[in-house]
Amino acid sequence: MKTLFITGTDTGIGKTVVSMCLCAYLSLRRGMNVGVMKPFESGLTEGGQEARSRDSVLLREASGSTDSLKKINPYAFEAPLAPEVAAELEHRVIDLDNIDRIYRDLSGAHDVVVIEGAGGVMVPIKKDFFYADLIRRWDAPVIAVSKLGLGAINHTLLTTRFLESQGINIAGVILNNAGNEAGIASQTNPGVLKRYLRAPFLGVLPYLADVTKKEIDRERLAGAFEQNIDVAAILKFL
Repeated sequence: MKTLFITGTDTGIGKTVVSMCLCAYLSLRRGMNVGVMKPFESGLTEGGQEARSRDSVLLREASGSTDSLKKINPYAFEAPLAPEVAAELEHRVIDLDNIDRIYRDLSGAHDVVVIEGAGGVMVPIKKDFFYADLIRRWDAPVIAVSKLGLGAINHTLLTTRFLESQGINIAGVILNNAGNEAGIASQTNPGVLKRYLRAPFLGVLPYLADVTKKEIDRERLAGAFEQNIDVAAILKFL
């Protein structure tokens, strides 16, 4: 199964934007049939299952997938919380076997499946089961996304060292400019991470204004990824 799992060092750092760019690149530049999956999505308002701003909707549009949102996002929760907590509040049970079946279906229908996590690798999905466990369960190579700026070094090294300790294969690290970062921390982040990372440093994705707030420009997404990210290093995993 050809899979890439997009995780992050925290929430709100731009995993969805990076995932969208990757999907558009693989679809438009590499001619691949790209499937997407957001197994768990939280923070949805009541009745907002089809909301344009949903991560799962954005991923589907960027990839060109025609799969149903129910398949792309099997578990959608209203509260902006970890899946375990959100499920408890809504009195729902997360069925990992069901998630596995959907993942296998998507993998069989597409050349590659790009999966986006939520928060970081130690976000709990259900009791004693975390995103890192799901990644290991599916033996998926990981692209770790970190926000460009102060704190990126510590958060990125903590995440990647933990993944390595769990025997998880890291395809690389991407720094995302989530808001015109231009300070000394942002300028020095790439060099310092290259010095200490054991995983490949794939590059810095520039700030893409309004990318999730209007009609998706797949060419723009693909171009930004191709021009700024070491795509050859990623393609080795596909």
